Amino acid sequence: MPRLTLHKKVLFAFLLLALLPLGFLAVYSANNLWLVEDYLRRSATEALDSQASRALVLRAEMVAESTADFLRRVEADLFDLALLEPDAEAYLSFYNQHRRSVWYRAGTNQQPVEVRESIPLYREIAFIHPDGREMLRIEEGEVSADLRDVSDPANTTYLTEDYFLQARRLPAGGVYVSPVTGWHVDKREQLAGERRPEDAVEGRKYRGVVRFAAPLHASDGTLQAVVVLSLDHRHLMEFTQHITPTEEKYVVFPSYESGNYAFMFDHEGWIITHPKFWDIRGLDSSGRLVPPYTTRSSPEAVARGAIPYNLLHAGFIHPNYPVVARDVLEGNSGVVDVTNVGGSRKIMAYAPVLYDVESGVSGEVWGGVTIGAELRQFHQPAIETSSVIQREVTRFMHRSWLLVGFTMAVVFLAAWWLSRSITGPLERLMDGTRAMARGNLRTEVAVKGDDEVGRLAQAFNAMAGELNHRRERLMKTLKALRRSRKEIIRERNFKQTVFENIETGILTLDGHHRVTSVNGPARSILGLAACDESLDLFNYLQEWPEMLEVLRPALEQDVSRRWSQYLQVERNGKRITLRIAFLPLLAPRSSGRILTVEDLTERVNLREHLGRMERLASLGRLSAGIAHEIRNPLTGISIMLDDLHDRLLRNPEDQALIQRALCEMERLEGLVNELLTFATTAQSSLQPGDVAPVLRDILFLVQKQCERANIMLEENIQESLPRFALDAAKLKQAFLNLLTNAIDAMPQGGRLEVAAARVDDHVCVKISDTGEGIAPDRLPLIFEPFYTSKGEGTGLGLSITHNIISDHGGRIEVNSQPGGGTEFVLWFPLG
Repeated sequence: MPRLTLHKKVLFAFLLLALLPLGFLAVYSANNLWLVEDYLRRSATEALDSQASRALVLRAEMVAESTADFLRRVEADLFDLALLEPDAEAYLSFYNQHRRSVWYRAGTNQQPVEVRESIPLYREIAFIHPDGREMLRIEEGEVSADLRDVSDPANTTYLTEDYFLQARRLPAGGVYVSPVTGWHVDKREQLAGERRPEDAVEGRKYRGVVRFAAPLHASDGTLQAVVVLSLDHRHLMEFTQHITPTEEKYVVFPSYESGNYAFMFDHEGWIITHPKFWDIRGLDSSGRLVPPYTTRSSPEAVARGAIPYNLLHAGFIHPNYPVVARDVLEGNSGVVDVTNVGGSRKIMAYAPVLYDVESGVSGEVWGGVTIGAELRQFHQPAIETSSVIQREVTRFMHRSWLLVGFTMAVVFLAAWWLSRSITGPLERLMDGTRAMARGNLRTEVAVKGDDEVGRLAQAFNAMAGELNHRRERLMKTLKALRRSRKEIIRERNFKQTVFENIETGILTLDGHHRVTSVNGPARSILGLAACDESLDLFNYLQEWPEMLEVLRPALEQDVSRRWSQYLQVERNGKRITLRIAFLPLLAPRSSGRILTVEDLTERVNLREHLGRMERLASLGRLSAGIAHEIRNPLTGISIMLDDLHDRLLRNPEDQALIQRALCEMERLEGLVNELLTFATTAQSSLQPGDVAPVLRDILFLVQKQCERANIMLEENIQESLPRFALDAAKLKQAFLNLLTNAIDAMPQGGRLEVAAARVDDHVCVKISDTGEGIAPDRLPLIFEPFYTSKGEGTGLGLSITHNIISDHGGRIEVNSQPGGGTEFVLWFPLG
């Protein structure tokens, strides 16, 4: 709980005594006013809602009464028609004289136009013989030549109408009124691509009729004829289509989504006027009545709008729909809350259409009229009245609170002046303390007088001076710490730069053999991902089991000892040479170590290559010397043996012996020639050329040899290979050596494939066979001079081939498995 100062205590006491009664009175008055406001608002809302309900019901009753009067006038027209002679001219005059205005939309969906037009009341007028044959029929203002036998419903306009049969049974003066009859209009046909009915001007319209039929009897009671008036359904639509409960009162077409519209239904519950034409009772193309929308209706049919509505079956949409239908059939008016299919909640008033005819209608009720008002629109008068009451009460409360506020301000100023005269010196001391808290340690408080407050101010000034002195010493220490921090950061950045840019891969381990950091070269050499968190060394290097096998014993040694070892592994068909080492981590309070990884593959390969070149150079010089030293005496011996062979013509056995010696001498001379070729290979003369013709020339030379050896030769040379610097004669020699070796490796036949293609910036030539293959321990020796595995030959062929490919700046790769064949891959750079 905060400590009260003397100033606050004096101020609080004065305000409490002065303002507590005033505040209590203000709160009590405000509470009573809010209660009164709430009561007035509720009373006004209930009264206005009740009045609006009565007004809506009254309007529905007026529309229902107008509809009933209209139906009675149609009935009267029917009796007037019965008095006329069945003459075409008289019937046409009757047709043209009975007209009524309709209000509808024309134009396009984008540019609708409102039209008011006077149109005939009746679509058809008919005079029918007692046997059902039409004697005269006026249709759409024309005398129809197509006179039908309507005693058969199949001959009627809508294929299933029985109005003639119904009227024929009636007594004199009776009238048969049919239900609304017309072809059903589905949702797609009305909307014609639009989303809402109120936007669809170009869509199909509902065109139906209501048949009024009356029998004509002679004085003896025999049936003479039946007259029929077919009321145009559009005139029924005029009673509900333009009604809206808003301030507009009437519109050319209502908004279905808002719920502010009216519709009409008949004594069977069928909707017969509605903004959604697909909800209106209708017949399918065969004249059958389309069944109503129920819980058993298919979702597909509902989505297409292929099903009309019957209120007696619409309880699953809202339970009040069948309630309204039944109440109307009992002759009652009223109002209910409903929700339409579109989800709009509304108030719906209803009233029965009381039209009493002798037959065709159940009781006195022909149908009903409903007028819907969206809830917010319905409650609008009550809401506005409530807003007026609330505004006036709020205005009074504001004036009251302004008066209370003014009084409180006067009381507060008086109390503040009184307390300030007592606590002023203490306030200045508090100001000095706050200034010191904000960092101004040079603050001094000037308080006159030598009382307790004055002595307190002197002690405060002395304390402020001491704090200022200590602050200056602390600032010097902070500057020194900032300099040290900058030096530490600079040293850390330098070490990080060295750590990431040194060629040697470095992994740091803690005392539990967990990897704590890995630099970029280590990730590049080992192909590992970055180590974002501490990982076990064996899990991190699980893709390098050879390295882990070497590291396990080293990890068991003392952390302070240094350890290193060379390691050769095979990766992706290549031999990699690594040097791994453990170094102690010379960090204070640290028991870890450093693992270094160096990739020495290029150095080892270069060293091996240089050694091989030195050996080949020495061997070439030695071979050249030996060949020259042997060749001269060998020539002499050959001449003498040839001469001796000629002298021993009489002794066949000696001659054969001499002949054999000559053959051995020739073979020895061939060896000497190959030694000289190997030792004195001339520098290749490289000219830009295409390697494809060279390959095809060699393949032509070995084709017959492959056929004799039962070897299938396959050629796969890419068209338009890029040109590069080559010596065609030397390459022919190299390719011939490789192909000859491949043929010799398949004594039982097989498959020999030669392929050439461009790969990035190289031309790649592959020569593969399905022969015996080469053992892994012999692969490093195959390019050594005098090495052979065939038991014959000099063993210089592959060595010479290697030299030729090297002279072209290329390289040879060998892939072989014992029993699985051998593949030589030659790479020639394009640069």
